[in-house]
Amino acid sequence: MFFYISGMGSTFFNTEGKGFFLFTWNKITRLLIPFVIAIFVFLIPRLYFGQPYEEWCRYDKKTEVGDYWEFNKLIIPGIMSRLSWLWYLPALFIDCMITYPLLAWSVRRSQKIPFNGRDDGNIVFLQLGILVAWCYPAFYLDTDDDYGQRFLLPSILTLAIIIMLFYVV
Repeated sequence: MFFYISGMGSTFFNTEGKGFFLFTWNKITRLLIPFVIAIFVFLIPRLYFGQPYEEWCRYDKKTEVGDYWEFNKLIIPGIMSRLSWLWYLPALFIDCMITYPLLAWSVRRSQKIPFNGRDDGNIVFLQLGILVAWCYPAFYLDTDDDYGQRFLLPSILTLAIIIMLFYVV
């Protein structure tokens, strides 16, 4: 429901007047900056104080660290695997970035703007560029058990096919 409401809210963005870069900046200030702040204000202290109770809070699943600043140095490199309830902010940001061209295309069609090869072609090329750019972290950054190659790349190809069907239909 949260993703649905966020998607409905995105349809009010003036894609024709403001464009992709302002949309991206808007999402950075509304999603990624609060995400980074929440990591340091909420998540790391929660993990530190949760060490005696839950092993996933410990930096190596075994050792409790008594010094808060030492704990920060140890936990920050692997913080992305311990996001807990904060996972939705980067997921929503990625979702917004991947689907922005489809949003711009849909807004143009709903406003009855005639097909223009240059503008609409740029939207499709932006979509392709975003999907290609998303392949890099999906392939290289998720290296545990080759999940990037086995699951993420095929899911990106499937997503590309589905999105291209939306453009055609």
